[in-house]
Order: sequence, then structure tokens, then C-alpha cells
Amino acid sequence: MITKKMKDSTVEWIGEIPESWKVAKIKKFFNVFSGEYIERDSYIDNGLYPVIGSNGEIGRTNEINNNSKVVTTGRVGTIGKVHLVEKAWITDNTLILKPIGNMLSSYLYYLIPSLDFNLISSGTAQPLITSTKLKEQKVPFTNIEKQQKIVNLLEIKVSQMDLIIEHTKQSIEELKKYKQSIITEAVTKGLNPNVKMKDSGIEWIGNVPEAWDVIKTNRLFSIKKEIANNTGYDILSVTQRGLKVKDITQNEGQMAADYSKYQIVQPDDFVMNHMDLLTGWVDLAVQEGVTSPDYRVFYNKQNELVFNRFYLYVFQICYLNKIFYGLGQGVSNFGRWRLQTDKFLNFYLPLPTFEEQIEIVNYLDSQTNKVDSLIQDKVKAIEELEKYKKSLIYEYVTGKKEV
Repeated sequence: MITKKMKDSTVEWIGEIPESWKVAKIKKFFNVFSGEYIERDSYIDNGLYPVIGSNGEIGRTNEINNNSKVVTTGRVGTIGKVHLVEKAWITDNTLILKPIGNMLSSYLYYLIPSLDFNLISSGTAQPLITSTKLKEQKVPFTNIEKQQKIVNLLEIKVSQMDLIIEHTKQSIEELKKYKQSIITEAVTKGLNPNVKMKDSGIEWIGNVPEAWDVIKTNRLFSIKKEIANNTGYDILSVTQRGLKVKDITQNEGQMAADYSKYQIVQPDDFVMNHMDLLTGWVDLAVQEGVTSPDYRVFYNKQNELVFNRFYLYVFQICYLNKIFYGLGQGVSNFGRWRLQTDKFLNFYLPLPTFEEQIEIVNYLDSQTNKVDSLIQDKVKAIEELEKYKKSLIYEYVTGKKEV
């Protein structure tokens, strides 16, 4: 076996390259520029061109229509997310790299994600890369014929891995739907499939066990709002991963000017982001803290009737199944689709016996933990495959693996 000779590229992220390879700045091979601002009304969606830009934003566009493929990469927020296109509408949140010779666009498409954008992006709230900085970056290259061989090989290998990743993502979505169905069935039908049922009279609940009641939220829960008037409390933020303590020292996300105006939350209070029923959530507090005065804080006022964690499952499934969303009001396009107070208080809930609520929670904890474990295994598998894919691409585009 012949061992190919390697040399130091003198660029840290590239490392060693084959002796016949060279290193040069991106501007030697590509013109780099941004999309241009055009009023939204000027954008014509003819169904032919994709729209490339941060968050899929439409309105700031520049039509790319040329005979050779171009590479685009996020300029604001989505730095390093790369596309290879022939015709597209490109927003000014995106950089366009148009070939001028000696490097294939498809080769650069695989090469760009290997760049260390942390070293060349601005340290702002949203990561930012300029065309000036990008075109000054050094990249490894070989002759066009070898570049094409590398591209051909990577297209096969990457597409195979992407197919596995996509199938795994689909199976995760199926598991999430299965989990939703388990919860919905348990909190509305109970655990005994042979019990006699009756019509609840409530559409989202349907039939319930004959011994169950249905009852309005205001019979079981009360809304409260106690403003802290002091600072020093943990800041509790409602996320789709639950109620989390916010690290305000990081200055990330939405920050309040005065946390003394936040409302107090006690253990076993429910905290609901009712302001945005599409991405909002509800959770049960396990500690004292303060939360946004815009959130809804409420508590169980019927301890003999209500097992909190049963109703946590109920409220959360009303988010997942978009039951609350169907009752909302506002402007959903702007993330302001609210569940008004009267709609919430007059919302009908299933009411099993207290003992049965506990049984259902124990069952759901067991079943959902199993599903969550399967999902986590699949998420880890995707992460590992993505790492391997990135490593494999890096090895080929820097010449460390032979085609």
C-alpha cells in the first residue's frame, strides 16, 4: 500500500493536505455578495424558484438566474446553513457565492460547513458573517477532475446518510403522535377498556366512563396574580421543554427591564403561556420564583377533587391537540393567539375520582417515559450520524481520505 505524502496547510482548521493540493482564499474562486432589498409587493411567487434566507423570510430578494450553480450561506442567524441552487430568490440575510473559475460550486457546497464560523462571525446577539470576511477565508483545493470525483462520491454517501436521518426523524414524529394518543385516551377514557361509557356532551372529550363527571375549570382552579415588588427571585420561563429557570446573566432571549414587576409563583402553581397557543405551553411549578406578568398563574382550589399532575397531562394535551388553539383569539401570524380568561375558566374538563387520577398519572408516567427513552435514543442516533457525516465530508474535502 502506497502512503500519500502530506504537508502542513498552515491553516489550523484544515490541517494536513496532500502534497499536490493548495490553499487559497475563497475570493480567488467566487464572487461573494448579498441579496438586495425589494419591497414585499415586488416579490412574485411563480412557483418555480425556492426562497433562500434566514427563517424562510420572503420580501428581501434578489433573483439568481444563471447557467451555473451558486452556493448560498446564511449571513445573519443561520450562518453555515448552505444551499446549492441554479435559480432562486435570495434574501439579504444570505450571502451568494458565484463561481469565477477553478473550483466547482458543488465542491464548495460540501466544503463551507467545515469552516469554523465561530472565528469569523461577529459576537452579536445573532451571529453575523460579512461578505468581506467570508471571501478572505482560506480553503483547500485540488484540480477540477479530483474535485468532481470527491463531489460524486460524497453525493452518494451523504444521500445515503440523509435518507437514514430522514427516516429516523419520521419515526420520532410517529412516536410523538403515539405518545399524544396514549395521553389523550387515558385522560378522557380511563384505563379500563370494559367500563360502561357515556357521552360527555363535550366535543374534545367525547365519551367518558359512566362514573366520571365533566366540570368547568373555574370549579377546580383559581387564577392569581401577586406582583413581587422585589428582585432576587429565580426567573421562571415557560418553554416547550417545561418551566425553566432563566439565566439572566447570559442576556439571551427576551429580557425584562424590571423583574420586580413579575408575578410570584409558588410550588404546585400552574404557569401557562396563554399568549401564544401555537408555541406556548403550560407546566407545574416545583419551586418558588417569579414569571412574566403576561403569563397565567393558577392553582388547584379543590384538593379533595384534584390531583395536580393528572390535570397537567390534561392541559398539556390540550396544547398538543390544539384544543386551546381552536378557542383562541388574536392574530396568530404574529404569535398572539390568546386563550381569553373567560374561555379558560369556562372550559370543560374531565373529572375522574381522585384515586383514578393517581392511577392514570402512574400509568402515563410509565408509558411516556418508555416512549421518551425511545425518542432520545433516536435523537442520539441522528446526532451521531450528523457528526459522522460532517467528519466524512471534512476528510474528503481536505484530501485526508483518498477518492
